[in-house]
Amino acid sequence: MKTIKQEFVRYIGVGGVAFIADFAVLAILTMMGLHYLAAVLLAFLLGTWVNYLLSVRWVFTYRSIETRGTELGLFLLVGVITLGISLALMALLVEGLAMHVLLAKCVVTAFTLIANFGGRRALLFTRWGRSSMVSSVR
Repeated sequence: MKTIKQEFVRYIGVGGVAFIADFAVLAILTMMGLHYLAAVLLAFLLGTWVNYLLSVRWVFTYRSIETRGTELGLFLLVGVITLGISLALMALLVEGLAMHVLLAKCVVTAFTLIANFGGRRALLFTRWGRSSMVSSVR
């Protein structure tokens, strides 16, 4: 049985791997001439897929949704919601508060990590009800 702290530490590692996949695909696609916004979308989708695969295999023990397609869709939905909030926060920090874009990205990344972990864990990887504190073992 993993604690929420253990899951969060593992999620940080998974996020790092997903970021590397995302960043590498973004770099490759833009070097190949694909418009950066299209490349960002494809890289985001790949990063989310990598995050999903590693999360269900290594981070979270309990899975509340049996249908994997539905689970992946909801996992992606949480990511899209936090992406939208992140874009708004970036605009606020950079345009509104004149923060350097890279510093703003660090602040927003911390928010995104916590929001994605919390949202995904609550929605997809928590047993709600009387036994919500008990994780099942695979």
